[in-house]
Amino acid sequence: MAKTTRQTAIFGAEDWKKLYRTYKEADFQSYDFETLRKSMVDYLRLYYPETFNDYTESSEFVALLDLMAFMGQGLAFRNDLNTRENFLDTAERRDSVTKLAKLVGYTPKRNLNGSGFLKVTAVSTTESVLDYNNFNLSGLTINWNDVSNPDWLEQFNAIMNASMIDSQRFGRPGNSKMILGVTTDEYQINTTPNTMPIASFQSDVDGLAMDFEIVSGTSVNKTYVYEQSPQPGGALNVIYKNDKLGYGSANTGYFFMFKQGTLTNQDFTLVDRISNRVVNLNIEGINQDDVWLFELTQQGNAL
Repeated sequence: MAKTTRQTAIFGAEDWKKLYRTYKEADFQSYDFETLRKSMVDYLRLYYPETFNDYTESSEFVALLDLMAFMGQGLAFRNDLNTRENFLDTAERRDSVTKLAKLVGYTPKRNLNGSGFLKVTAVSTTESVLDYNNFNLSGLTINWNDVSNPDWLEQFNAIMNASMIDSQRFGRPGNSKMILGVTTDEYQINTTPNTMPIASFQSDVDGLAMDFEIVSGTSVNKTYVYEQSPQPGGALNVIYKNDKLGYGSANTGYFFMFKQGTLTNQDFTLVDRISNRVVNLNIEGINQDDVWLFELTQQGNAL
């Protein structure tokens, strides 16, 4: 009976008028402690002048008013912070900004590093490399498209051939593909065993010294040149392009792929098998495109 009576009193048809009047008279612009306390006192004096008229500081009910005003201020502050996160202009949390961006069809990504191709304009060697005239090219610098040297192409290719693995020579590439109308051949450089197939260098960009690395480019199974997975002992490819516009063309010759930044590694151990595992990489400036995952042996070698 008590439960039925309580529900009837709460949800009765006559009670909605009281609730409507209560919210109508409420001051929803009260956020701070003083304003909230004053609003509650004014409400009591207006609607319950005879039921409660003890406003001395030592009154227990006044202490409850102070407590509710304090809690109301805290809740209003938290609610205001949460509301600010619902708008791009005022959001401060990264998670809020990314979610709001997705609502308008934009998928946020990490920074994109610069990349491109470096054209080899001159080569030299300390080894004994002979050209077709049996002339030793050791110690000489051979320039690309050198009009003063009628044998520059044969000598240039002779030095490049000496740097490749035995199974590949100019005209016999490891991989060849037509990319954007330009013949693109790949040749593997004979590097030192168990070394990373990268070479670091620095260059000034708008007066700022920036780090870059020569990486191994390939187009295997793709319609564009991309970086191979870098691991010790991996291949370092040099790319030969020919756009059929002559040797003086900027898009004809030997090229190395390069990328902005420096390759780093971070080791971590996964003990248990957990589906959809997330591993945080707390590395400043990391992008989401050049990330590789390797399983290592006890000796630290990639499987």
